[in-house]
Amino acid sequence: MKVVLFTLTLLTLVIATGTAAPTVADPLPSWNEGPAKQSIFTFVEKVTKEGSPDFVPVPERIAVFDNDGTLWPEDPIPFQAAFVFDELKRRVPNEPKLAEDPMVQAALAGDLAKLLEGPHHDGLMRILALTHTGMTTVEFQKTVEVWLATAKHPRFNKPYTQLTYQPMQEVLRYLRANGFKTFIVSGGGADFMRVWAERVYGIPPEQVVGSTALTKFELRDTGPVLIKTMEHAFVDDKAGKPVGIHQFIGRRPIACFGNSDGDLQMLQYTTINNPRPSFGLIVHHTDADREYAYDAHPKSSGKLVEGLKEAPTRGWTVVDMKNDWKRIFAFEAAPASAPESDVTAIDILLQPDATMLQHAETNNARLLKVFPQGFALDASHRPHITLLQCFVRTADLDKVYDAAGKVFGSANVNAMKLEAFKYYYAPAGTNGVAGICAKPTLSILKLQADILAAVKPWMVETGSIGAFTAPHHDSATDQGLIAYVSTFVPNMSGEKFNPHVSTGVAPRGYLDKMLAEPFESFTFSPAGAAIYQLGPFGTAAKQLKAWDLKR
Repeated sequence: MKVVLFTLTLLTLVIATGTAAPTVADPLPSWNEGPAKQSIFTFVEKVTKEGSPDFVPVPERIAVFDNDGTLWPEDPIPFQAAFVFDELKRRVPNEPKLAEDPMVQAALAGDLAKLLEGPHHDGLMRILALTHTGMTTVEFQKTVEVWLATAKHPRFNKPYTQLTYQPMQEVLRYLRANGFKTFIVSGGGADFMRVWAERVYGIPPEQVVGSTALTKFELRDTGPVLIKTMEHAFVDDKAGKPVGIHQFIGRRPIACFGNSDGDLQMLQYTTINNPRPSFGLIVHHTDADREYAYDAHPKSSGKLVEGLKEAPTRGWTVVDMKNDWKRIFAFEAAPASAPESDVTAIDILLQPDATMLQHAETNNARLLKVFPQGFALDASHRPHITLLQCFVRTADLDKVYDAAGKVFGSANVNAMKLEAFKYYYAPAGTNGVAGICAKPTLSILKLQADILAAVKPWMVETGSIGAFTAPHHDSATDQGLIAYVSTFVPNMSGEKFNPHVSTGVAPRGYLDKMLAEPFESFTFSPAGAAIYQLGPFGTAAKQLKAWDLKR
């Protein structure tokens, strides 16, 4: 079955009030009960309770996360260093002069001490210049993408993007569900992290603060480009982190998550004399069996001495990885206390009439000609307009069917007239997921509001990948889909509302040209309604309930 994320989204502008509060699933199921987990809940509840003296308005809910060692491992070396070494190995056989460079030889021999010699780590800066500069930003992005698609961690033998810490993924989603804006603030290269941060963590490129250098603009025959250099390098580590936060974010964080003394100044800046309530957390690597155990003597980066000394006096939470985390990676067995089948991910949707089906199938055939790897509109991927994606208790599905059925039964849905007026696409790496957009009408907005109000009592905040019909081949995509459904309501309503029918996948360059073509508007109507269990990439994969809307 070929399927895609971002399928067919329609969100209401108004969330009805006055209904019973939804059942809330544990948003941190991979954490053991204890002071560390409770400290996160206590802080979030305190700053989000309106009327409380500790209440923090949504625009000021800024949370910053170190990356290496905090969101994914940094042993035996940081993942960006692994990229550099692999890139040198790839190039050396074809570039004799490169092979003669002493610092390249040190890198290929694994001599980190040699690379880190000198006050400015001259050897490391040299190999970074060789692998990160003299190319366009697009060329660099493609190089990183190719590496990510093929490279595997030497110990775990899995792609690097599958090695994110599941408990921290849950913290990211929990904070965003409570109005926080999450940022990466890391010593790693900003351009390196921006390639994958959105699909791996749900953190968009503009919310990634990292080490940077000057880029230069050139207008070439093929168009404008940015060239990467090593000039005016800014290292976003240690005291550089608060500087980077001020320069690129412009607001003081109220929550900070790190794992090493490289994060010490960021923790201090976040929590000392902050006019708002604040929170600091340190991930202490204590589990040599499931990950690594180190603090004062890491294999490469990640030394943690001063942070541990200062944490008790500052009130920072110190996470004992071995004792506080039920599982570290998503590929480990799920916690026994949270059976995955307890929650189901659902899509409540409208099925369009023959007019829209014909236009969608025509566009789909066009896209498959230029990108055969895309998906066909067939029995496994039927065109539809999503009214709501959410998680519900599996035991409550019959109640959800009954509530939604009453809404559909009282609304004259198939009398709605919707105007399709343009193509659009949602970027997905170098490709895009294309669709046909419809203008929202008052009647369909009311239908969405009624559906959301009817189902709200049985919605839960989040679920695991077990809530879907099947997982993906990599945990990073699993996490992206979970985050998408968990935040569907707050992220897709209001001005972000975009009713559409997805039609296929194609390279972004081709889709840009398609969007520039004239679009002949047409009118269509809903012909049916259904509830599906969501599958990989957010498809409506398994029909659970259907209604014929003909009157």
